[in-house]
Amino acid sequence: MHARKLYRSVRTAATHATAGSSQRWSCRFARVPRLELRHATESTFHSSTAHSWRQGAFRAAGPTIEAQMQVRQRHNHPSPAVGAQPQTPGRGKTCWRCQRESARTALLCDNERCRAIQPVGKGVTYFDLFSDDGQLSFDVDTVGLRRRFLKLQQTVHPDSFSQKEDMERKLAEAQSSWINHAYATLKDPLRRARYLLKLQGREIDEKDQITDPELLMEIMESREEIEMAKTESQVADIRRRNELKVAGVVDGLSQAFARGDLVRARDLTHHLQYLRRISQTVHSWEPSSA
Repeated sequence: MHARKLYRSVRTAATHATAGSSQRWSCRFARVPRLELRHATESTFHSSTAHSWRQGAFRAAGPTIEAQMQVRQRHNHPSPAVGAQPQTPGRGKTCWRCQRESARTALLCDNERCRAIQPVGKGVTYFDLFSDDGQLSFDVDTVGLRRRFLKLQQTVHPDSFSQKEDMERKLAEAQSSWINHAYATLKDPLRRARYLLKLQGREIDEKDQITDPELLMEIMESREEIEMAKTESQVADIRRRNELKVAGVVDGLSQAFARGDLVRARDLTHHLQYLRRISQTVHSWEPSSA
């Protein structure tokens, strides 16, 4: 009760000072005990905004009022849906808990006093997450990719948030799932190529028809070889030749993406897609019982 009177006195004094009534400002403050006045003015001088200044005044009044203030803040800034990220001007995103700004790629709030897990940043790519510069590149260091993946998962693994509030548990599950999908995409040449093309507006539809007659002939011959194979050694030979073709196409994709030739990269991704299907057919081959 005493703290509320103190706060009303300080606020009233500030209002009169703004209107230019310096005499009434002094008079108002004269009614406040000297020690209490020092605490109130220290809170004012150490705050950069009116909102921060009010928070400082409430903290001086005691933990009960501070808790009420936090409830009001959460009411004024409702928590977003899991995975959603509100648009925020500036360099990053706003923490759903403390309202501080963090980098858009941050998994946890940058505010050391908060460190709440964050939603997936709007517009963040898998490359932003797994590289320092976020550069789009077909060439990846698979060993470094794995190391980064384990570190990221250690940060957001749901088990680490099992004792946290429901919002944080859900965000941990969403972040962990997103990181898993990102890693699975970047470590696989075909999925990585498709993702790169999608980011640059050249998305491939699996229903696209083959238009290259040479590629069509190659696929038909490979399928015929698999159907005609009688022994495991014959299938193993088909597998080796197919793997060599895959390596050649992957090398071609690296060069095409490096020089920005998205037309060529799209054609090679189609080629790799069908070579992958041949590989799957070879893997599931079984000797004929006839």
